[in-house]
Amino acid sequence: MSFSAEIKEELMKIEDMPDCCTHAMAYGMLLFGRSFDLNEISLLTDNPLVGDAYVELVKKACGVDAERLVSEAGKITCEIAGEADRIKVLSSFSSTGKERVRRIDRGNLLNECGDTAESINCCNAAFLRGAFLSCGTASDPNKSYHIEFVVPYRTLSLDLLKILTDYGLKAKHMVRRYINVIYIKDSESIEDLLTIMGATMASLSIMNIKIYKDLRNLTNRRNNFENANLSKTASAAYDQISAIERLKNSGGYALLTEELKVIADLRIENEEASLREIGEMCNPPLSRSAVNHRLKKLIALAESNNN
Repeated sequence: MSFSAEIKEELMKIEDMPDCCTHAMAYGMLLFGRSFDLNEISLLTDNPLVGDAYVELVKKACGVDAERLVSEAGKITCEIAGEADRIKVLSSFSSTGKERVRRIDRGNLLNECGDTAESINCCNAAFLRGAFLSCGTASDPNKSYHIEFVVPYRTLSLDLLKILTDYGLKAKHMVRRYINVIYIKDSESIEDLLTIMGATMASLSIMNIKIYKDLRNLTNRRNNFENANLSKTASAAYDQISAIERLKNSGGYALLTEELKVIADLRIENEEASLREIGEMCNPPLSRSAVNHRLKKLIALAESNNN
């Protein structure tokens, strides 16, 4: 099941909505369906559950039975067949179906809730649920963070954008192949939108994926850092051993002080040891800084002998 389908399934499991929210959700589905005017009211979907939700909401909100047809390709068309029923549906949302521009009528997002901030948010959330069921999609958060509403009408898309941005969501508008798209790419805004609509499990899923990605990136950075340090250590050890071998080949080793000979021998015998480990092998033990100083002196002596 796609992430979009998971979101829609979760949204359709929300029960015991107040009548005002049922009304607002039905309005969202109808308004953002394929058509919503006097000549045709319909929705096209390939999700059977979405088709069922459309039929159920139209019945609850408007008292009208929508027909549900399935094509050979599996596409589902839900429509209000009779003109009298279409008029009844349209009038339920204070529309004549003859409007030249399709807009969001905010009056359908208040209804019986009352004019309080909490109730407006409640009806807005239900409206957004309906809109997403009709024209919303979301990408797999394992691959990218993206949610969008594909809207055929520019003015309607901008009305939707206004509702989303009123919530503080980082929503944007674009035109793709002559179709208006309202989209969000910001992961936190997507989480907030899903929570607002009631898809809390989908929102938590994105949060968990983000945590996993952050941990994986942190582990990768740490491994890269450790590998870089190992590479640097190995390169330094190679330079030190090479210098000591040049001193031995040139006779310079015999002229070394006893303390330099001890460090040189320990370095040759313990090629993979760190400076701290070499220091601990000395008697008395030496600090890492002291070992490093003596090894640098050996390299300098080897270079001067070559010159």
